[in-house]
Amino acid sequence: MTKPSLPELLHAAVTAVGGTERPGQVTMAEAVAEAIDDGSHLLVQAGTGTGKSLGYLVPALAHGERVVVATATLALQRQLVERDLPRTVDSLHPLLRRRPEFAMLKGRSNYLCLHRLHEGVPQDEEEGLFDQFEAAAPTSKLGQDLLRLRDWSDETETGDRDNLTPGVSDRAWAQV
Repeated sequence: MTKPSLPELLHAAVTAVGGTERPGQVTMAEAVAEAIDDGSHLLVQAGTGTGKSLGYLVPALAHGERVVVATATLALQRQLVERDLPRTVDSLHPLLRRRPEFAMLKGRSNYLCLHRLHEGVPQDEEEGLFDQFEAAAPTSKLGQDLLRLRDWSDETETGDRDNLTPGVSDRAWAQV
């Protein structure tokens, strides 16, 4: 069986989400595929709702090697991982005869730092973590947040701030 063409893959992905391919989306997907194959850089700009996500996800998934997709916002990252990628992978799996995998990695400020938590490395020299554990009354909001973070650190598998509910103050998070 021959390898499916990029237009076939794009058609399958777009159809799976209930859309139709747009000429600009096809052109973008071809440019992305070419840039991946050549190892070159590519900058693409298009308006909202033009199909950019599938325009770069389809050739990236078809490539078969590891590809990093960086987004400007966590919201777009979540949209890709929770909605676009699962549907795209499901639609491409029969054609590619393999199931592409994907994962999300956020910037370091989104993760708990165990070293800072346990060693007391302050974000701000005037706000050392140990000083706050000792000085902040357990009844203060900051003290409660820091104690919660310490307890949560024993339970969390990822240390992802988004998985801590309810969340803590930015001031407390900055300490860990």
